[in-house]
Amino acid sequence: MHANVTPDQFEVRDGVVVHKPTEAEFIPHPAREDSVVVWTGQIGKNLSNGAVYQYADVLAAMKTFWLERSKKPEGSLAA
Repeated sequence: MHANVTPDQFEVRDGVVVHKPTEAEFIPHPAREDSVVVWTGQIGKNLSNGAVYQYADVLAAMKTFWLERSKKPEGSLAA
């Protein structure tokens, strides 16, 4: 079952943006907005609850999450 990605599914752990349901990790380059290192975790796989998260959906939501975080005074990856 295709699952929707929501902003509350993301958190920052030790400077890494993590999509909690899939444990996918995104390490944004601090000086290059479109440059990230990605560990895909369980993206695209059928999770135990039947959810399947699509890569493009998770990546787009992660970028939105990161851009919103970067607007905060403490910086983009401050916990």
